[in-house]
Amino acid sequence: MTGPALPVLSGLVVPGDGRGRLLGFPTANLALPERLLPDDGIYAAWARLPDDDRRWEATASVGANPTFCGDRARRLEVHLHDVDRDLYGQRLSVELVALLRPTLRFDGVEELVARTAADVAASRRLLAR
Repeated sequence: MTGPALPVLSGLVVPGDGRGRLLGFPTANLALPERLLPDDGIYAAWARLPDDDRRWEATASVGANPTFCGDRARRLEVHLHDVDRDLYGQRLSVELVALLRPTLRFDGVEELVARTAADVAASRRLLAR
């Protein structure tokens, strides 16, 4: 897949809606100006904390969560694979690697959870290369 280079975004992790954790995919929500966000979609990504050599596999979502029909600004939410750690108040850098798919509206939570699991699996495969 070729196209324009994808950005590295860095921002403070702030509280979100709390849905990701309830659905089994906790996310770090980054406080970023909307003008810095790339096109809406689901991305394979790498995430890092400053002063930490570790690089975590991640799946990132840019958009306004159309499945939940809230009137909400676009944002960047990042699910770090296999990481269970409190990141609130920390600066996280996210390197978007590849667009996996456009943002979609699902008819129900079960469909969203199934597609999110497939997205995480696709992200893992892509990042393992």
